[in-house]
Amino acid sequence: MAPTSPKAFLIDLDGTLYFKGEPYPGAIETVNYLRQKKYQLRFLTNTTAKTPKMLHAQMQTLGFDIYEDEIFNATYACLQYLRSQPKNRCHFMVDDAVKAFFKEIPVDDEAPDFVVVGDYGEGFDFHALNHAFRLLMNGAELIALQKNLYWFSSKGMFLDCGAFVTLLEAATGKTAKVMGKPSETLFKIALESLQCSPSEAVVIGDDITSDIVGAQGTGMRSILVKTGKFKPNQLENPVAKPTWVINSVAELPNMF
Repeated sequence: MAPTSPKAFLIDLDGTLYFKGEPYPGAIETVNYLRQKKYQLRFLTNTTAKTPKMLHAQMQTLGFDIYEDEIFNATYACLQYLRSQPKNRCHFMVDDAVKAFFKEIPVDDEAPDFVVVGDYGEGFDFHALNHAFRLLMNGAELIALQKNLYWFSSKGMFLDCGAFVTLLEAATGKTAKVMGKPSETLFKIALESLQCSPSEAVVIGDDITSDIVGAQGTGMRSILVKTGKFKPNQLENPVAKPTWVINSVAELPNMF
């Protein structure tokens, strides 16, 4: 039990609440329990192929009692960041549905201020990557919606956009500004929406390099679940130390 009970939980989605399109046993019941106990909830994900509205529809279909304004992803964080920039012409390497989410941001595919890289799937071909490389070498700055290297689907493992961001960083010598976890950007936006301090919130996730590193970097306690991307050897030499480790999110009601 925590020395002081939290007011809010920042919960990862894929790998924590569901995996390969199916809810984990007890995950729906855990979210319902937290609601009954009046905890504030935010759901943070590095999924950038979908907007918060699309993610909300997906979670409802899976049976979760989640509201759209509780979902924060890297796409949303990026839009907030670009709105704050005096010059924000962008070349987007994102899915068409997500590109529409940035409709207020001016597009410039020849001399942009930023190259924005997200989930682009088979769009990551040589022509697209080389064009982005040239734009960056000509002065554009690099924004990564997230830097996960791979993800799981019912069809197996797939390279994620972080692999291509890393390629562009290596080729150009530039460092991407990351919008998703473990960057502080996404966590701070969620905390501001809750009006909570870091000490009042707990992060729950399966990915030690994004969820737990991000929690540690923003001064929050964390719970690592042994599902999704979790690997036992991560506990031997962790890049960050979770406050608690549990088998699955279904054990959460026994803690708080």
